[in-house]
Amino acid sequence: MPTPAQTVWSIARHELADSVRSRRVIVLVLLYVAGSMAATLFFVTVLQKIEVQLAESLGVQAAAGTGTVTATLWKSDAFRRMLTGLAGNRELAETLLDIPPLALFFGWLSFAFTPALVMLTSTARITEELWSGSARFVLFRASRLHWCLGKFAGQAIQLLGALLLSAAGAWLVGLLRMKSFEPASTAWAMVLFSSRAWVYSLAFLGLALAVSQWCAAPNLALALGFLAMIALAIVGGVAEHFAGDGWRRLWDVVLALTPNGHKTDLWWGDAAHLLPACIFLVCLAFAYLAAGYARFVRRDV
Repeated sequence: MPTPAQTVWSIARHELADSVRSRRVIVLVLLYVAGSMAATLFFVTVLQKIEVQLAESLGVQAAAGTGTVTATLWKSDAFRRMLTGLAGNRELAETLLDIPPLALFFGWLSFAFTPALVMLTSTARITEELWSGSARFVLFRASRLHWCLGKFAGQAIQLLGALLLSAAGAWLVGLLRMKSFEPASTAWAMVLFSSRAWVYSLAFLGLALAVSQWCAAPNLALALGFLAMIALAIVGGVAEHFAGDGWRRLWDVVLALTPNGHKTDLWWGDAAHLLPACIFLVCLAFAYLAAGYARFVRRDV
């Protein structure tokens, strides 16, 4: 008789195989890679125009290729002071300035858009099989808990692969279009940002599958998933705004229960910030998933 871990892994492999057969994984990869490459191309084009305008303002000849002026600007004291003001923390600003510009853009892009893509591609996964009745064949041989965990694992593996491929696409655009480009350091920074964005997105994956366990129709699950994501963003923003000393520290507790409360820590490069943030986000993912399971365990399938 298979162990619980073997059952979960078997369901995760089936989820991956099913995604390949139905071409969902192809759509997922295209969404991430095409979006990443298009956004990076737009970033490089805008950067090139800014460099030309800057060169004209200074009365000098524009350098051939994109990124030459930016590389110099990146190291200037004025730019460092500006970034320190934006980050609100000098140490964090110094950490960010050690990262190649294109990798930093990719990091922002991943954190900004991956949650929405997760909700788009994962919210209806459990609902679809419950709605069609195909889940009955699996639940006859596996518990509902193991099935949900296997679904989560399968979706998480797909998500990690899509993020890494999107990083490769953005890196390729930078290599072809930027003259001042550091291939090795940029690639490593993109891999790190992909892994951090993946951990960040796990909380949204847990939320998506939680909604999926509550809903009876795929379209309803998709709509409620986006509403839940927006609600979490609003709650996190309000909590961050009102957090302070005294009784306002209660808002810090509210903020800690949202993914946005841990996003800033993922931008740091040290374990003192990264490790607690990763632990909290994984715990949030399973807490959201458990909230959905509390409903699913009582549903008639």
